[in-house]
Amino acid sequence: MQPRNAIDYLKRLSIRTNEVPKTVGFRDLPDITLLQSFAAVAETRSITRAALLSGRSQPVVSQHLQRLEAKLGVKLVERSNRPLMLTSEGEMLAGQLPDILARLAAVVDTLQSQYDAQLERIRIAMPDSMSCSMGAEFVSLAGGLADSVELCAGIVPWEQDVFRALQIDFLVDSPPYDPKEYYHPQEIFTDPYVLICPADHGDSTTEDLVSTLPQVAHAQTTKFGQRASGIARGMGVKQNPKYNFDSSQSVIRFVQIGYGWAVTSALCLYQSPAAFKGIHVRAMGEKDARTLMLISRADVLEQLARNTVAIMRDVFRQLVDGPWTELSPQCAKMLRKANPSIFGSYRPEDTSG
Repeated sequence: MQPRNAIDYLKRLSIRTNEVPKTVGFRDLPDITLLQSFAAVAETRSITRAALLSGRSQPVVSQHLQRLEAKLGVKLVERSNRPLMLTSEGEMLAGQLPDILARLAAVVDTLQSQYDAQLERIRIAMPDSMSCSMGAEFVSLAGGLADSVELCAGIVPWEQDVFRALQIDFLVDSPPYDPKEYYHPQEIFTDPYVLICPADHGDSTTEDLVSTLPQVAHAQTTKFGQRASGIARGMGVKQNPKYNFDSSQSVIRFVQIGYGWAVTSALCLYQSPAAFKGIHVRAMGEKDARTLMLISRADVLEQLARNTVAIMRDVFRQLVDGPWTELSPQCAKMLRKANPSIFGSYRPEDTSG
């Protein structure tokens, strides 16, 4: 009996290859990315053009094609011909695959829109610095995302376990992280690291400053603290910090009182309007920054994640151009320079903040 369509054909191959039928036969179907790469090859009759069409590299498309043929147990493409020619099996699969993929995409879109429409709440974990500096403004504009928006402040190692256990929907984190543990990272904005010292040491060179005053540091138990410590070591600091705190506000307060200097970030300073009193702020190198990313768990939340990122970026832009410029034009300028995708090209002659 001839197969009725491509799905029937794939199911028969799955049963033939594994001998023992599985439920419906779908669990042994090829990965959809393999089918997408083959569809691109079938449309363009070229590995190079298929790579451009699918947004993948040529080696990846070639590997996908080989894996698909191995999975199905048939040859789909005659590679000796230019342009590439499909075998009879390849022609049959290519004839129905675009419609199958389009219908599958439509089902996913429908499920996603239904999920978004029915969402009662979203739960987002983010660093303290972000929650304190812009959490209230974000929540006030995020009413259209869900009936309720919950913010969980503080990024610690167990947050990743909570994320994987589905107890939070989104996680705001910064690289480096294991890409196998995270899905669909979307950039929100970049937060530059800065050096702060007591205001009465503002005229000292950085070398004199770090050699004469103790270091006040963020705790090494956090990714932020580890990165700040690495920046300090890059400045030639060899001695261990004299004071270590889990709280950014404690770090800043100790610097204000005159206990020493610290590496922190612009966002940390904007947690409190009083943070800029009695301190001097210096920019670090352009690479000394963290990029905050919104991480979602699954495709069904992808559109919601994009909407969330858009609101976060809009809140960030409004704060930088408004109250944050009034608090510290210098730090606001640093944030603009670090985020050209939000604010446009940085102009050194711009002294407006």
